[in-house]
Amino acid sequence: MRQTLKTLKIILSLRNTINVNGILYGIRHIPIIGKYISDRIYGIRVLKILAMIVSVNTEIIKASFGKVMLFGFLFLASGALSSLNGYSQSTIFMYGFVLASIVAMFLYNLFHTTTETEYGVFLLGMDAKKYVKALFLFDSASTFLGYAILGIPAALISGVPWYCASLIPFAGVGAKAITLGLQMTIYSARVSSGGKYTRKGKPVSIIGNPTLSVLAVIAIPAVGFIAGPMVVLDNLFVVPALLTVLLSVIVFPAYILIRRFPYGMYRSALFAERSKREVVKKEARQSIKKTSSAQITDTAGVSSNASGFRYLNELFVMRHRKLLWGSLIKIVIGIAAVIAVMSIFLYVELKRFDEDPFDSLIRSVFTAHLSGFPFVLYFINRGAQISQTMFANCDSSLLMFGFYKTPKSILTMFRLRIRSMIKLNFLPAFMIAVYSVVVIAVTGGEEYRFQYLFTFLSIILLMMFFSVHHLAVYYLLQPYTSEFKIKSKGYQIVSFVVYFVCWMLFNNNVSAIIFAPAAAAFTIIYIVTACLLVYKFAPKTFRIK
Repeated sequence: MRQTLKTLKIILSLRNTINVNGILYGIRHIPIIGKYISDRIYGIRVLKILAMIVSVNTEIIKASFGKVMLFGFLFLASGALSSLNGYSQSTIFMYGFVLASIVAMFLYNLFHTTTETEYGVFLLGMDAKKYVKALFLFDSASTFLGYAILGIPAALISGVPWYCASLIPFAGVGAKAITLGLQMTIYSARVSSGGKYTRKGKPVSIIGNPTLSVLAVIAIPAVGFIAGPMVVLDNLFVVPALLTVLLSVIVFPAYILIRRFPYGMYRSALFAERSKREVVKKEARQSIKKTSSAQITDTAGVSSNASGFRYLNELFVMRHRKLLWGSLIKIVIGIAAVIAVMSIFLYVELKRFDEDPFDSLIRSVFTAHLSGFPFVLYFINRGAQISQTMFANCDSSLLMFGFYKTPKSILTMFRLRIRSMIKLNFLPAFMIAVYSVVVIAVTGGEEYRFQYLFTFLSIILLMMFFSVHHLAVYYLLQPYTSEFKIKSKGYQIVSFVVYFVCWMLFNNNVSAIIFAPAAAAFTIIYIVTACLLVYKFAPKTFRIK
């Protein structure tokens, strides 16, 4: 045990070092200001301490987030079902816990390789068995503490008897242990029988057949939902209780299976998982390229009077009309279906609120809740998808040439692409904007002057904002690598901030008389600022990484 704890200390120290260096590296590569930050930042003690604090907090959040979500959902869902139908909350809670534990067993893989595995085992030569044992100890301790701190109180509040609630931490550890034990046993048997490689020449991994795992993750909840009513309706608390006991005591046979795993196979299993990860990454890159190529249309007979960059942009749009217009048609059909359903509901409301149509729920969507539309348009807008296609099928090749990276060329293409983006995103936004005006008109008309105009402009301008935003971020941060992966912390942070702002607006009602002028002013300022920033900084940031 002492040796395992010593190994765990080394692993956590290595993980912290990787995280701290990653944070400092991210600071050095902040867009615009990053070039002014020297590499001496790695030697500044205060910054390293702050980065370490962030790293530790991040690890704590990563370790606890899933558990908070699990037991929070079980508590709220069991309480809601119990209050609605009068079923036993304790039975629902424990049944859900057992079901979630079984599903998690098919997702657990202790041998998955990370950066710390690469450094610790493959570069620094750490003992693979000690590495895996230390990780399992850390995983088990994290699960036990999390389930004890969060699971037991949630279960007790839900009415689960104390003797059953106290088994939840042990059941969580048991589920992980038996999964690891079975994975080791099956892997050992396959390798010992000569099956080191699959028919396609890939190393046999510890996780087994990924397809079967996915099917199991889908099938288990399905079977659980089918069997659930019988357990809940008859209040068969004994069923989830016995399964919890089984998961708790199964840790002992699991421990025997783990101990029997041959010493030499620890490293080979980690190597197989690393090889599998590389294969998955390669297949993902090929899939992106194949998907993008499949959307390209033959333009042999296409003619255009344009020239220069305008011709290049028109050619891109023509060649990718399957992707661009195909997804647009799907979105338009979806919006039309939603409008049809809302119209039926509106008709019923108008019959009901004949004397006071201002009480219409559909009307309130476009009046009291207009500020929620940024959240809707955030998901409808296809700027991110189009940007990735631009890089995969156009920019990744043209960025090899110097003429394409000059400020004038970049700004010219940026403006042309803004127009194309707005054209592609205009129809869905126009449909929503027109329908919003129609709804307000048939449910009592304007509540204040220029309400029709403000509502219409709000939706159209938001569409323009998202069209410009995705393209501006693409040019200023260029998040895609030569392998078409997103590898930019700045891009992820910007995406999260925009999503968070949209979510906050969705949950806080802002009057259209305030929201529309603010949206108009912000969009105009944003477009002008984006053009200036792209002209000034894109020649340095818009490149292949």
